[in-house]
Amino acid sequence: MSEKFVTTWFQASRGTYEKNTGIINTKMEEFYSERYVDMDEYAALLAQSYNELDKQGYDVVNVVPTSVGQSETCVQRDNTYVGDVGFSITRGAVVVGKRRD
Repeated sequence: MSEKFVTTWFQASRGTYEKNTGIINTKMEEFYSERYVDMDEYAALLAQSYNELDKQGYDVVNVVPTSVGQSETCVQRDNTYVGDVGFSITRGAVVVGKRRD
């Protein structure tokens, strides 16, 4: 007999943004951001978790978001150090399923 409760988890990629680089020969380059997550991927991974649990005969009973903490140095315009600022972004989740009886 299978377990009554099971868990699965996922973590989405960091979001990306494009930035014009160079001075004379400029070109657009893609960079990863520590400040946000790829929400399209996050939503797809969440749906995939739900669908997989459903196929296995489980109902989703809880979703626990997982966060990643970061900090960045803050400086004034004259490069005087001000301090650090901390923040966190939700990058994934643990999904809990309960077996259908």
